[in-house]
Amino acid sequence: MKKGLLSGIAISLTLSSLLMACSNEEASKDTKKSDGTGTLDVSLALMGGPKTPNAWTETALEEDLTDHLGREVNIENIFLPGWEEAKTKINLLMSDTSQMPDVMWHWDMNKEFQSWAKAGAVQDLTPYLQENGKNIINYYSKETMFYHWDPSGKIFRIPGDVSEPGTMTTIIRKDWLEKLGLEVPTTVDEYIEVVKAFTHDDPDGNGKDDTYGISGENLYRAFAPFFLAYGVDPDQFMITEDGTVKYGSTLPEVREVLQILQDLYKEGVIDPRMLSPIEQAKVDEIMANGKIGSIYRWVAFFNPDFNHHMSFKAINPDGEYMPIEPIKGPDGFASDLPADEIGWSFLSVTAAAEEPGEVVKVVDRIASPETYKLVTYGKEGEHYEMKDGQYKSLVNPDEMNKLGLGNYNWYVQRKDEANIQNTPEVIELFNKRAETSMPIREKTVFFKAISRPAWTEYGTDINTLRDETFWGIISGNLEISAFDEFVKKYPELGGNEVDEEANTLYKEQEKEFEEFSKWYDENIEPYK
Repeated sequence: MKKGLLSGIAISLTLSSLLMACSNEEASKDTKKSDGTGTLDVSLALMGGPKTPNAWTETALEEDLTDHLGREVNIENIFLPGWEEAKTKINLLMSDTSQMPDVMWHWDMNKEFQSWAKAGAVQDLTPYLQENGKNIINYYSKETMFYHWDPSGKIFRIPGDVSEPGTMTTIIRKDWLEKLGLEVPTTVDEYIEVVKAFTHDDPDGNGKDDTYGISGENLYRAFAPFFLAYGVDPDQFMITEDGTVKYGSTLPEVREVLQILQDLYKEGVIDPRMLSPIEQAKVDEIMANGKIGSIYRWVAFFNPDFNHHMSFKAINPDGEYMPIEPIKGPDGFASDLPADEIGWSFLSVTAAAEEPGEVVKVVDRIASPETYKLVTYGKEGEHYEMKDGQYKSLVNPDEMNKLGLGNYNWYVQRKDEANIQNTPEVIELFNKRAETSMPIREKTVFFKAISRPAWTEYGTDINTLRDETFWGIISGNLEISAFDEFVKKYPELGGNEVDEEANTLYKEQEKEFEEFSKWYDENIEPYK
């Protein structure tokens, strides 16, 4: 029997059991509705942090909620197991209302989520967000909320964690620029000259040929300064000049970038470890060792207490990395890499919640800047201090784990000023990268559709051939003409169906966003 058929049967059986369980739950609720007084018992499924039971953080949160809600609140933490077992556990919990937590944390379970919504196992949050969800609806952007809006006018989940709009930046060795008398590069040609100098001109002054101009992950985003300068992202579907949507990997601009990368690799400018998926886990260690001139990496690196930043400074006390503006391509186009605004993990209030409005109050309070800081960092003066605008923990990592700090990670994980680990300079850089990522964001389609059958059927084979071809070209094992062969084979691999689906979904999404905008203006905006 095919795996897809087995999955479909499993979801169908789960849906049937959910429909029966939720029907029974509704019947039983008639006899046990709360009057909004007395102790509020709230169970939360948790995946983040140290998962410390009966920790200080749990007590601190209960006290905070009790004070804020004006009634005693008792939190039951349901810690999910490791990543390999978590989905199985979530499905088991969601198949029985007697086991369901009031708030379910979930991720990458779109088919299951759809079955929960259909069965009534998760509740429409709209009325509760209107009444009790100001922190949530003020924090998440309109665009983010769109990705979690059902065309029926309901919201069955909110994101638990959404990345900053721009999370990455081009990083370069400032001290090497100064030592070699080089200017900060602004164009592709200038950037190429700088990374070549970092490779060949002994920038660390040790008399050895042991530096690389560029390093990074075994991912195309590691070459973002080049791809984005040419206005293309090989990992995304792009809106072309004629308004149609095409897979970025097939666009001619990719060919130009691959040729540049092949030449740089042949000259020894690109760290050969970038071509090894095994070595990519060591990227931050490689960066810390101080032999890399430039890398496309996380904005958070510039927090002084960021562990890889500290490792770099410990090994290279006189070394200094700096962020630079996105590199301009031949036509002047420049952009940083945008993060999608969808989020990767989600929160749903289940049918088990007897007082869903009060449960949303709990989640909304956790989402507030004050409570977020409390459960993430502890109490100021006791667990951390702020000195010259910079966060400093007063407890070591083991003590933080014992306190349970981080147990409530991914319950509306704030990425603004409430995230006090970010220095003001890093917050400013995040804001800049949100702006500098806009040019390519406006050319990129982030699909809302949960179901994409053509991509599900053909995407793996397409990307397998793509990766074999692209990394083969970069390494010099394949001629640049291999890109042309990939583009020719793309339709045979189902590319036409994939592109047709992408264009259809894009048009539907544009129309749906217009409908959502009207709904948002009526149902969310007035309640902020």
